[in-house]
Amino acid sequence: MDDKQKTFNYLKHGFTADDVFVRLTPLSKKSITQMIQLYNVPVNEPGHRFVEVRETYRWGCGFREGDDLNWPTLLMPQNGITHCDPYVGHGNELDDLCGVWFDYDGDWTEEQKEDFEQKWYNGDDADDDGRSGLGWVHDYQEEWQVEDEQIIIDGEVEDIKYDVIHRNDFTKIFIEDYKPTKEDDNG
Repeated sequence: MDDKQKTFNYLKHGFTADDVFVRLTPLSKKSITQMIQLYNVPVNEPGHRFVEVRETYRWGCGFREGDDLNWPTLLMPQNGITHCDPYVGHGNELDDLCGVWFDYDGDWTEEQKEDFEQKWYNGDDADDDGRSGLGWVHDYQEEWQVEDEQIIIDGEVEDIKYDVIHRNDFTKIFIEDYKPTKEDDNG
């Protein structure tokens, strides 16, 4: 996008894509999931184990960068799913955990699975702060490396509320209930 287009967008909307985030809020309960994929050693080394943990919440939101407004199809769900980076925006405000799923791959024993789940739910007994879940993964343990982490919103465009909000002041909403539309194929 050139400077002329940025100036035009600022005059038309009061913001540029660099000034905003797009907040995505599912309208249905239990439609937002935090997913993290972990591995202990690289896949080509002996003893490789992999686990994907999905925590589904009753309510929450995800964020996308304002640049995605330039290509609205990036904001639209693909096969009923929208992925958001959990480190973009003002926090996902995930509320009321409904379920946790573990998907294991590699050389896991039943005891290793039980130990991992116990630490996920309750933290490590040796941790004085009692961190569990993502707090345990990010702040305490040293065995597991993060492969990927996403906020996943289930639903189509009509099932999601899109708000264009200020990057630094989440109370300032530029466009409430924005609806991305599919671009015409001019090819």
